[in-house]
Amino acid sequence: MSKPSAASVLEHLPGLVWTTDETGAATYANRHFEAYTGLEWEPSGRIQWLTALHPDDTSSIVERLENAQRTGSHLMTDVRLRRSDGEYRWFAVSASPLSDSLNQGYCWLAIGSDESSADGHFPNSDGRMQRFLDALPTQALLVSPTIELEFANQEVLRWHGLARGPHPLRRMDNLDSDELIGITGPLKHLLENGEPYAGSYQAVHGSGNLHWIDVRMVPIRDAGGRVARYFVLQNDAQDLRHASYLLANEVKILEMVARGAPTADVLHKLCRLVEDLSTDCSCCVLELSLDRKYFRVGAAPSLPDEFKEIFDGKAVDVGLGPCASAAISRKKAEVLDCASDGLRESAIGQLMLVNDFNACLAIPILSPYGNTAGIFAIYRHRHVAFTPHERQVIDRALLIAGISIDRTRHEEALLKREAQLRRSQAQLVAAQRISSTGSFTFDIQRDENIWSEEFYRILDLDPTLKPSIDAVRERVHPEDLELFNTEIQRGLSGDGADFIFRIVTTDASVKFIRGLARVTHEIEDYPVFMGTVQDITNSKRAEDALRRGEEALTKAREDLAYVSRAMTISALTTSIAHEVSQPLSGILANANTCLRLLARDPPNVAAASETARRTIRDTMRATEVIKRLRVMFNRQIPVMEETNLNEITREVIALSSKDMRDRSIAVTVQLDPEVPTITGDRIQLQQVILNMLLNAAEAMADIEGPRSMVVRTHSDAVGSTVLSIADVGIGIPAENADKLFEAFFTTKRNGMGIGLSISRSIIENHGGVMWAEMNNGPGATVAFSIPRQARP
Repeated sequence: MSKPSAASVLEHLPGLVWTTDETGAATYANRHFEAYTGLEWEPSGRIQWLTALHPDDTSSIVERLENAQRTGSHLMTDVRLRRSDGEYRWFAVSASPLSDSLNQGYCWLAIGSDESSADGHFPNSDGRMQRFLDALPTQALLVSPTIELEFANQEVLRWHGLARGPHPLRRMDNLDSDELIGITGPLKHLLENGEPYAGSYQAVHGSGNLHWIDVRMVPIRDAGGRVARYFVLQNDAQDLRHASYLLANEVKILEMVARGAPTADVLHKLCRLVEDLSTDCSCCVLELSLDRKYFRVGAAPSLPDEFKEIFDGKAVDVGLGPCASAAISRKKAEVLDCASDGLRESAIGQLMLVNDFNACLAIPILSPYGNTAGIFAIYRHRHVAFTPHERQVIDRALLIAGISIDRTRHEEALLKREAQLRRSQAQLVAAQRISSTGSFTFDIQRDENIWSEEFYRILDLDPTLKPSIDAVRERVHPEDLELFNTEIQRGLSGDGADFIFRIVTTDASVKFIRGLARVTHEIEDYPVFMGTVQDITNSKRAEDALRRGEEALTKAREDLAYVSRAMTISALTTSIAHEVSQPLSGILANANTCLRLLARDPPNVAAASETARRTIRDTMRATEVIKRLRVMFNRQIPVMEETNLNEITREVIALSSKDMRDRSIAVTVQLDPEVPTITGDRIQLQQVILNMLLNAAEAMADIEGPRSMVVRTHSDAVGSTVLSIADVGIGIPAENADKLFEAFFTTKRNGMGIGLSISRSIIENHGGVMWAEMNNGPGATVAFSIPRQARP
C-alpha cells in the first residue's frame, strides 16, 4: 500500500496504523505511528516495527501472527509499544488480512490505553475493548441476549446528545429508559433467532428529530455456542436517505419541467419537497411580473388562503415584508422575531402572528440569465438556523424554480408573440379585404412567388393555383399587356413600378387594377421583388361619375349664374332704359335738326355736318350700352385675361347710377390707382360687383335718414387686390353671419338666395376669398380679394 493513496483515510484514523508484508516487515506507517514510535517510514525502504514492541511481548505477537496467517483470521491482542522517549505503553492491537494482497500481508491498528498494568499482566480485555470501540467514528453497542444494553460507545452518546462521563459505566447510566428503548426496542424481535441482521429503523436524534439508522448486528457466542451478547454497529443514514429522496424527487420535478407541466404544479412539488426535508417549514413561491412590479402566487400548498390573497396581483411594496424587500434589493431578507419586529404592525405581520409564524426567510429566485424571477419564502414558528442539508435542499429548489419560471415566461412570451402574429395576420387579411389590396413577394434568386389571399381574389385566380407571373399575364387586358410587361421590367430593374392596368375576369368583366412594386433588401439579404395590387374599379367608376357630375355641376352653376345675371339686369331695367333712351333722344333731336338745316335755302351744310357727327356719337353710345347688356346676357365660356379691377368697377357703377339716384343713395368711389391688374373673367367679376351694389342698396331700403355706400379698392399685405362695398344699412344679424353665403339662404322677401353664393363661387374660382363683416357703426361691409395671379 503506497502512502499517497492511503493518506486520505489512514492518516486520520484515531490510532496507530501500519501494514506489513508476508515477512512481517512494515510497508506503510501513518503519521501517528511515526510520531509515537519515532520510526520513520520511507517508500523506498522497510521498517522493522517489531523493534518497537516490548521484548516480553515480541514472541507472543509473532506466534499469534503466524497462527492468524495460517487460518486467515483477524488478530486481536494487547501489547506494549515503545514511545519515542523510551517509555512503553499498553495498546489494544488488531490485525486484519489485506484482502487485495497476493501474499499474507496485514493491516494493523493500535488503540492506546490510559491504564497500565502494575504487575505486568494484561489489563481487563473488556475494558480495552470498550476503549477501542470509543475510538471508532461509528455507533457501537453491546446488547445482552435479553436485549439489555451493556455498552454504548462515545458516538452513541454524542448522537443522542447525552452527557459524557469519564467511565463507560457512568456513560451508560446517562442513557434513560426512553433512550434505551429508542436504541434497542425496534431491534428486539429481530434478535430472537440469534442470527446476524442488517436493517434500518428510525430513532430520535439529540436535536429531537427522527433520523433513519442503518444497523448491522452480529451475535457473539461463548464456548458452548450460546449467544453471549450482540455486537451492534449503527450509522446515521438520515443524510443519505435525504439525499436519495431529494435526488429522486428532483428527477421527477425536472421531468415535469421537461414535459411542460404547468409551473404551478412544479412549484407546488418544490414547496412540498422543501417542507418534507426541512424542519418546521411552510413554503411559498411568489412569481414576479416581467417588470418586477407585481407579485403572482405560484404555489403555497401549506399556507392559509389569506397569504395568497395578500400577495396575488399586488404591487411590490415594502409593506409586504421580507418578500417585497428581497424583490426590491435582490438579496435575502429575513425576519427573526415578528412579535418584536416593526413588521408586526403591517398586514403581513398580523397575518403571520395570527397563524403562529414568527420567522420568515425570503430568497430571490434567479432565472438562468441572472434576472429575479420570483421569491421563495419560508415561514417558521420560531427561528432556527438551517442545517447544511436543509440549505442544500433550499438551494436546489431555488435553482429548479428559476428554471421552471423562466421556461414559463418564455412560453408565455412565445404564446403572446404567436397570438400577436395571428392577430396581425388576421388584421392584414381584413385590411387587405377592406381596402381591396393584395400583396405579393417574388424571390428573384429562388424564382418563388408568394401571393396573399386577397391577391388571388382580386385577380380572380384559383386559390390552389401555383403563383407565377405568367398566371397574372393571362388575366391582363390585351390592350394593357405591353404596359404591364414594361412596368414589371422597370420594377425588376430597381426603378420601381406604379401603374394602372385592366384585367379580364372569368365572367368577362373588366377590372381596373393599380400595381405598385419595387425591389427591396429588407426581407432577405438579397434582392426581393415585392408589391401590391389594388382593385380600383369602383373608385375609377366613381371618378368618372364625379367628373361627369362636376361637369353637370359646372353647367348648372353657369345656368344659375345666367339666371342671376338676368334677374340682376331685370332689377336695373330703369337704369338701362335711361342709359339707352338718352342717346336715342339725342339721335332723334339731331336727325330733326339736320333735316331742318338741310331744308334751308341755301342749306346749312356745315351745321348739318356737325349735327350728323353728334348723331353718330350718340349712336355709338347707345351701341356700347346695348353691347354691354348683350355680353352680360350672353352665356359665354369664361375668358381669363389681364383685367383692371378699377375699370370694371367704374363700368358697373355707371350702369347702376340711375338706380342709385332713384333710391337716394350717395355712392362714394375710392379706387386706388396703384392696385395691380389681376387675371380674371371681366363679365363674371362685373356680375359679382353688381350683385354687391344691389345687395348694399337693398340693405338700406327701409332705413330713415341718409343712405350712402363706399366702394373702395386697395392692395393688402400679400399683394392681392381687394374690393369692398360698405353700406349704412341694417347690417348682418349674428345668427345669419355663417349662413350668408349659403345657397338659397336669403333675408329678402322676394330673394332667391343665390346671389352671394354664386359670387363667392366665382371669386373662389379666381383663387380669391369673399367675406362679410359688421361695421363699427351702422351697416356692413362685403368684400373680396383676388391674388395677382388668379387661378385659371
